[in-house]
Amino acid sequence: MKTYCLYLAALLSFNCLFAQIRNGYEQEINGIKESLTSLTNMLASDVDMSSSKKHQIRVNVAKLSEYVMYYQLTKELLDQFELIAPDLYASIDSIKDGRGRRVAVYVRFASEMEMQNGAHGTTNLNQSQHDPSLYSSDYGDGTVSIKIASVTKSLTLLAHEFGHVFYQVKNLKSYAIDYASWYQNETFNSKYIGHNGNDLSGSKALEYENLFRDQFLAYSKNATVKIDSPLAVLEAIRKSIYRKS
Repeated sequence: MKTYCLYLAALLSFNCLFAQIRNGYEQEINGIKESLTSLTNMLASDVDMSSSKKHQIRVNVAKLSEYVMYYQLTKELLDQFELIAPDLYASIDSIKDGRGRRVAVYVRFASEMEMQNGAHGTTNLNQSQHDPSLYSSDYGDGTVSIKIASVTKSLTLLAHEFGHVFYQVKNLKSYAIDYASWYQNETFNSKYIGHNGNDLSGSKALEYENLFRDQFLAYSKNATVKIDSPLAVLEAIRKSIYRKS
């Protein structure tokens, strides 16, 4: 039994190592949690400090708590998506670019206030400076960055962005040229961007969105595990975090 458990742990670690869908908050979460614990302990201690310093610590605690909250929300919503639409999830989790290279897809669910110009879902479109066929984002070369607003339809928005990712990762070099040609005169928040009649990325995004809707409906009819709405999940996480702080 011990040997089996060690094998299973190694297998899970191997799978996590090569998983391509990642929580966009994960790189900093350990440091954030350590800082949050330290500041919370400072407030709880009997150490004398000025009211202005206490106020600043409380401000910092609130910021760090929000980071932890959206990290946990992203984790839980990604789990929900995989449960509802495992095939769509797997198509991105195993994605490779046009030259067969693995590409990591970082996902962040965020507050509506943090979204750019009212957009509820965005996927970056950047090429590596060293290779126009290699995707790049703030997370480095070989990565894509998705940001989704925390709203009722967050999972449907994620499905839509996954469709964009599926096409763009595999066709980045040619798509970047077409994108610049088609949308150079459009403003950022134009709904036309990514969805003109010739844009296959837009077509794939709509295809993924519709497939997810169908799979969500099918899952809802036969679900053994209840799926809470993203806003309900967010509120539960918020209460849990602030109860501890």
